[in-house]
Amino acid sequence: MNVTYIDHSGFFLETEQASFLFDYYKGEIPPINKDKPLLVFVSHGHEDHYNPAVFELVHKYPSVQYIIPKGTQIRKYVLQYEEQGIDLSAHLMLVKKNETYEVMLNDEISLQITTLKSTDIGVAYLLSFEGKTIYHAGDLNLWLWEEEGPQFNENMTRKYFTQLEKLKGRKIDIAFVPLDARQGKDAFAGMESFLEYTDTKHVFPMHMWGQYDIIQQFLIKHPECASCMKKITYTGQKFLIS
Repeated sequence: MNVTYIDHSGFFLETEQASFLFDYYKGEIPPINKDKPLLVFVSHGHEDHYNPAVFELVHKYPSVQYIIPKGTQIRKYVLQYEEQGIDLSAHLMLVKKNETYEVMLNDEISLQITTLKSTDIGVAYLLSFEGKTIYHAGDLNLWLWEEEGPQFNENMTRKYFTQLEKLKGRKIDIAFVPLDARQGKDAFAGMESFLEYTDTKHVFPMHMWGQYDIIQQFLIKHPECASCMKKITYTGQKFLIS
C-alpha cells in the first residue's frame, strides 16, 4: 500500500484494489490510476477537511464515489454539476454516524465502511476489505482545552472513550489520527488512548497545522511507538507500507 500525506488531515491511499482520498483540504493530489476504483471520503464539513474541489474529479474519473456524512453542504454543488450535464448525486453515498455500509470495489471485492460519531461534527471512518483495516479519525479526538473548563473536558472525555470502546482490541493496518499541538499539555491524550485501545501497525499523525515537530515530542515521551508512528516532515511525503 502507498500512502501520500497531502496536507493537514488529507491523505491519499493506494492499494492493489482501489484508491482512497481522505479529507482533502488543500495541496496536490497525487496521480490516480484510472483503472482502479476511486473513493473520496469527507469526514465533515469544516473547511480544513472538506474542499468541494474534490467534485472536479468526476470529470476525469467518471466512476468516482464520494462518501459524505448527511448534513454536509452538497446541494448547491449537485445543482452546479447538473448544469454541466453531470448527475453528481449518482456518485454520492450519504452516510450516518454509527452505521455500517457495503460498497463493491469490483465484481469480487467488497468494502465495508463503518462510521463512528465524531467528538466534533461528522464521522470517523473504519474501512475493512481483503483482510485490511483502515481508520481515518476525521475530527474524532480527545479535544481537551484548558480554557473550556472541567465540565466540558469531562463530557469530551466521556464521548471520546465511548467511541474508543467500539475499537477496543481492533487490529488496524493503517490509522490516521489527530496530534494537534494547539492542545498544549493535552496534545498527546487522544493519540495515547487510541494506541492503547487498538492494535495499530502504522499510525499517521494528522491535524498538526504544519507543526511536525510534535511527532518527535510524542516519540520522546513514547519511544515504544517508534515502530508504528510515521514521521511526517513535509506535504507530499510518500510512504510505502508493506
